[in-house]
Amino acid sequence: MEEDAFTAFERRGWEQLAQPYHSYYADLTTQSNDALLDILEVGPDTRFLDIATGPGYVAAAAFARGADAVGVDIAAAMVEQASRLNPWLTFKVGNAEDLPFPGASFDAVGINFGMFHFSHPEKAPLEAYRVLRSGGRIGFTVWASRDKAVALDMVLRAIETHGKTDIGLPEGTPFFRFSDEQECMRVLREAGFTEPKVQTVNQTWAIPHRKPLFMH
Repeated sequence: MEEDAFTAFERRGWEQLAQPYHSYYADLTTQSNDALLDILEVGPDTRFLDIATGPGYVAAAAFARGADAVGVDIAAAMVEQASRLNPWLTFKVGNAEDLPFPGASFDAVGINFGMFHFSHPEKAPLEAYRVLRSGGRIGFTVWASRDKAVALDMVLRAIETHGKTDIGLPEGTPFFRFSDEQECMRVLREAGFTEPKVQTVNQTWAIPHRKPLFMH
């Protein structure tokens, strides 16, 4: 699959941020793991795929429930990090829009905070549908809208006040596109999934004293 400018930008960034992400954001993004796996009914004997696995948090949580879990990520550094943290699991380099798996390979697919990192995020559910067995399930997490995501709003206001946003980044999907519940359900239905549901999960970003909020 040919890599477009946004995908190349994302891949290069995550190749450099595997360890900083693990150090800074693990406590935040893993808070949604149980809710995601619950709604996907992941348990013993579930064949589970964790797309945009990063350090492998969701795959590891699925394994702890008895699932046969596999993770895939576009960044080789993330796959290496996930493999170091979870040497008993399988992780592969791959694009969510062109998964390196045959059809009907999994019972459930999860994407934890990955949709807004894809160049064409509507293709990810289509690929998930392809690799899912009949009756398979997909679930993904995204940030709530800016008025509800207080920590994100704080970061964005700081950038707007003290920085600049016009720095020539390649065009990608709008960050809050999937904060719209109707858009989530529309994309899932168009991919072939039925009866989509949206659930709100409260999260708390705990920042220890003197720990910097921003990294570069």
